[in-house]
Amino acid sequence: MKVPEVLEHLPGVGPLLGRMATSAEEPRPRRDPTLTLPSLDAFKLPATERKLGDGRTLLVRHPESRPPTGPGLSVMSFNILLGGQRREALLAYFDGLEAEGRMPDVIGLQEANVPIAVLLSARYGFHLAYFGHDGGNGARLINGKAFLTRHPLVDAAHFTYSLSDAERAAAIHRRGGDPCELPEDRGALYVRLDVEGVPVVLYNVHHTLGDSGINAHNLRQLNTLLRHREVPHAVALGDFNANTAIKRGGSWLMAHLITYDDTDTVEEYAVRYGVPHASVGDTGVGNIADPRLRHELHVLEQSLPETIAHAAVARVRMSDGEMMTPKQACSELRSGKVPRGSEHWLRLQDIADSATLTSLPDESGIVPATGKRFDNLYASPELEPVLFEVDRSTESSDHQPVLAHYTPRPAKPRDGKPTPGKPT
Repeated sequence: MKVPEVLEHLPGVGPLLGRMATSAEEPRPRRDPTLTLPSLDAFKLPATERKLGDGRTLLVRHPESRPPTGPGLSVMSFNILLGGQRREALLAYFDGLEAEGRMPDVIGLQEANVPIAVLLSARYGFHLAYFGHDGGNGARLINGKAFLTRHPLVDAAHFTYSLSDAERAAAIHRRGGDPCELPEDRGALYVRLDVEGVPVVLYNVHHTLGDSGINAHNLRQLNTLLRHREVPHAVALGDFNANTAIKRGGSWLMAHLITYDDTDTVEEYAVRYGVPHASVGDTGVGNIADPRLRHELHVLEQSLPETIAHAAVARVRMSDGEMMTPKQACSELRSGKVPRGSEHWLRLQDIADSATLTSLPDESGIVPATGKRFDNLYASPELEPVLFEVDRSTESSDHQPVLAHYTPRPAKPRDGKPTPGKPT
């Protein structure tokens, strides 16, 4: 079979062969248009109910952006719940970050809308890249995503994943005709930043929850974008709507109940948590039981290793501001001194698995532990992860923010040696 000619470059993406645009294995996401606005005042508030936007990536370089704190790259991922539904608590959280000098230099938001994105950009001095689509006129709704950055914003674009009508209809059929959020489209918001002279690209995602096959399809297209990027330093972050705390297949050990090792498999999850409690919008382990999805997750980790697994420090910030590491939580659980099923026992389980998804209270008013890490960050080996943190000090969403700090390493060519004269 003749290989088609190379197609044009996408921003942040190297040459894509024609076979990649048509192959069922590597469908090509659609690049949506980008509009650069002169100021935040130029934003027009959508008249629609959810105020998500019109399907264009909106880019504003804030003329009075605050300088990055550095050194290196500090970044947060946060699903803020339906455009910042808990607005007062959300602003109080960000006010506290700024007052305490903990505000990350880059923030990737999911479930954002135009008003909250503009408000946060103006209030805290960030450049802004935003994308969302309210749907209508034959277009599909795409929930809002935003990047706030104090590092110079070089470029931004949104890539909408391709999904055939037949695949979507089959997924709805598998749900017994319940469409859930499956009529929505999904994609990745891309930005290219200048981090202390080093070009870094970031991809912000909010993947499908209602069907594991479509979730795997989403991740496969993200992997295609990452595989053909032009910049070595890269971070993929967001709400993957898959429990990335569970990654391995294979056998499980009943001793897990005693040892409190990491919950690595679906079977271990069942042993540890029993019948899964319903999290907001999800029941079960969060799609990861599907081997197609685990495969795509492993592909992602080959190019962008998971930050929590490689960070020099991995920790959880608790409601009182105190820190605990997952290892410390496991040790306390193993001690046998904490009454099983108590509030403290449940929160220790959250910490042990670095869970980021809050569950609804049960009939007794107790919030179960979920064991679910839907929100995560993955970074290229050129970015050394110094810190990974789950921040459980805020109740401004049904998700917890996750933060990471990276130190850029020199980019290496294929021979493994730094390239003289190339940006590092």
